[in-house]
Amino acid sequence: MEKRTLFLIYYSSLLLFLLLDIALHLLHHPEPHFPWERIPGFHALFGFIGCFILILVSKSLGHYLLMREVDYYD
Repeated sequence: MEKRTLFLIYYSSLLLFLLLDIALHLLHHPEPHFPWERIPGFHALFGFIGCFILILVSKSLGHYLLMREVDYYD
């Protein structure tokens, strides 16, 4: 297949799924179980903050557990 054809298929399917997702959110309003689920974008923000904390913790653990002195192997 040509690169242009793959590009067209990829972005048209991406647009189709985006429109389907928007339509489903407009037609179906799930009942929130917790008060914070009423905040728009809560799950995206929660995921971003969780990922950020995971990166910070793994970097600090890697620094303290894996880093050695310059002359460690001498």
